[in-house]
Amino acid sequence: MTNCSLLKIAVATLLHNNAIMCLYDNVVKRNLEHMSPRPKHIPANAHQTSISLTDEEQFAVSWIRTVRRQRGEDRKTLNDILVDALWYLLEKKEGKTKAEIHAMIPPAQIAPIVQGNITEMPKPKPGR
Repeated sequence: MTNCSLLKIAVATLLHNNAIMCLYDNVVKRNLEHMSPRPKHIPANAHQTSISLTDEEQFAVSWIRTVRRQRGEDRKTLNDILVDALWYLLEKKEGKTKAEIHAMIPPAQIAPIVQGNITEMPKPKPGR
């Protein structure tokens, strides 16, 4: 193959890839315009955990989720259902309110910052 034919193949490949990327960008932009993100309803100070559910327990959660969806409620995720059940159990069975539980949480310990371990980085020189 001559250099000219290799150049033609390279240009054709680049044009093809460029056309695909333009189409992809248009599709992504169009889809982003129509998407509305679900509002975040998990508190920022929540810690992630994992649980194990039996088939019956998973079905029960699914049933609750379906009923809540039919009623148009916002709290229909697994996290929402389990948190609601926890607070219901604490209030009705254990006799503890949210405020009482909150009062029992020990205050967070903030470690003091030791100034000797901090190194100030020099500012970059302009023009680089």
